[in-house]
Amino acid sequence: MSLERDLFGMDQAAETTARVLVADHDPISRHVLARVLGASAQLVVTGSVNNHQPLRQWPLDRVDVVVLAVAPHEESTGLVRQLELRKVGVLLIGTGWTQRRLDAAFAAGAMGCLVKNIKVAGLAAAIRAVASGHTVLSPELHTLYARRTPAAPSPAPAGTEHLLHTLTSREQEVMRNLAEGMSTAETAVRLRVSPATVKSHVSHVLTKLGARNRLEAVLLFQQCERSAGYAVT
Repeated sequence: MSLERDLFGMDQAAETTARVLVADHDPISRHVLARVLGASAQLVVTGSVNNHQPLRQWPLDRVDVVVLAVAPHEESTGLVRQLELRKVGVLLIGTGWTQRRLDAAFAAGAMGCLVKNIKVAGLAAAIRAVASGHTVLSPELHTLYARRTPAAPSPAPAGTEHLLHTLTSREQEVMRNLAEGMSTAETAVRLRVSPATVKSHVSHVLTKLGARNRLEAVLLFQQCERSAGYAVT
């Protein structure tokens, strides 16, 4: 499995059932989304909600993924952070994506960003991928995001190998698994810990490496290992 496929692909979506909540300010849009997703295999739509309602009014019990529709100029990072703290995966769909919006969304904890005109089959696959711990991005947005995060990292600056020593041995294990293309859930199984523990380790790594999101953390970790003289697969 490749790193790009794990972080940006939809072809490794889990086969397990994912419980989904649709959040959209437009009542027609949210009802249409809820109806078509409810007809998709391996998805259970628990309900739909106006995303402008206070979060305490959202029916989040046992929800795996929130599909959050956002307008081009709508600020959603605070809401994404609150949902991420509740251990709910957030998949943003919208139009008018920019580098700044993508960067802010992933930094806030979003697990995916898609253009709103994505086909239902692709959206369903993205939801299942997010539910299994993958991060997804619409193909149309790859180039836009890559302008800030190159797929092929440049050589690490001299001295970055010291960053490895700021990570615990378990944090390094987690990053190596992610670099192999494993999802959060797969890493948890291999290391015999919970997915929440893996996410906690990744959060600590983000802080220590100064990375904006998991993709940057993995790329920087690989650079650090190269700089330190370790083999990176």
